[in-house]
Order: sequence, then structure tokens, then C-alpha cells
Amino acid sequence: MGKLLFLALGLLLGLFLAKYIRGRGRGDLTAPPPSRPMPRASAPPPIVRIGDERIDEEEIRELLRQDRKIEAIKRVRDRTGLGLAEAKDAVEAVEHKMR
Repeated sequence: MGKLLFLALGLLLGLFLAKYIRGRGRGDLTAPPPSRPMPRASAPPPIVRIGDERIDEEEIRELLRQDRKIEAIKRVRDRTGLGLAEAKDAVEAVEHKMR
């Protein structure tokens, strides 16, 4: 008899929690999240000069024309000491100018 009572209480508790969660607007967990306006993208930063090393934009453009973007990012990182995100932003700035 005790097992049946615990089963019934568990079932009622589960139904109560399901109703409570749905009442808070979280009923369909498979639905896409509500759309939010995209933040405005600022202009990408230009390639910066660090120390005596400077990257020639024409060299980067040539690599981009050959669809070798990863190699262009590596070259910027090697020559300037920038981090991955900064080097990627710099290469994408050059790519954006090309369009």
C-alpha cells in the first residue's frame, strides 16, 4: 500500500510541476528562442603595427583571393603577435575592404 501511495504522490507532484512550469511561459522547449534585434556591428579594426613588424595588406589580399584565409590569419599572428581573435578581425577588415 505504501508503494502505491508514493507512486500517486509522485505522479501528482509531477503534474503540478509541469503545470507550474507551463504557466510561466516555458511550455514549448522545442520552440526557437524569441528573436532579438541584432547588435549593430562596428567597423572592423584595421591591421595594427606592433613593434617593427607590419603586415602588407596586399599580401593578405592575395591570400584572401586564393581562398587561404586561415593562412592569412596565421601570417598576421606570426608577424604581429596578435591573438587569434584580433588577427581574425584584422584579416576580416581587409576582406571587408575588398568587397
